[in-house]
Amino acid sequence: MLIYAAAALVTGWVAIMAPFPERSRRREWLFWTLLALGLVFLTINKQLDLQSFMTAIARCIAMADGWYEHRRVMQAGFILAFGLVGVIFGLYLLWLLRGTMQRSALPLLGAALVISFVLIRAVSFHAIDKLIHLTLPSWAGGVSVNFLLEAPGPLIIVASGFWLLQRQNQAS
Repeated sequence: MLIYAAAALVTGWVAIMAPFPERSRRREWLFWTLLALGLVFLTINKQLDLQSFMTAIARCIAMADGWYEHRRVMQAGFILAFGLVGVIFGLYLLWLLRGTMQRSALPLLGAALVISFVLIRAVSFHAIDKLIHLTLPSWAGGVSVNFLLEAPGPLIIVASGFWLLQRQNQAS
């Protein structure tokens, strides 16, 4: 949870303080603000486990309405829709940040990794859950596969945010 909270704080700080050029200031501010809001949501979700709550509600509805035995089709549709929305949103962000890739490529990569991790978790098939919950041997650091999949996105976002803020300090 702390990694998302730190990333949310840094992205909010960047949205307010970074020295974006006049011609792209609004677009870059919008990107960093949306990124901050998304990371705040993920921080809250880490605490409240909203996806498990929503899954339980969907399960109850499926059982009550008699389509529980067809839930895999609904899951596949949900994942496909979520992935499609992610692709459309990614294309929108590429359009929004046109001409700013020197500053925006790394945070976009970080955002794509975060969205990919969220999609992997949303799939939540048994085999994927088993993989995610594996822990590497102590000689390999003893970290979980979940951490290796989850951490790079927010860390890239934080690093690129600090890089932008450092540029702002050097320009002052």
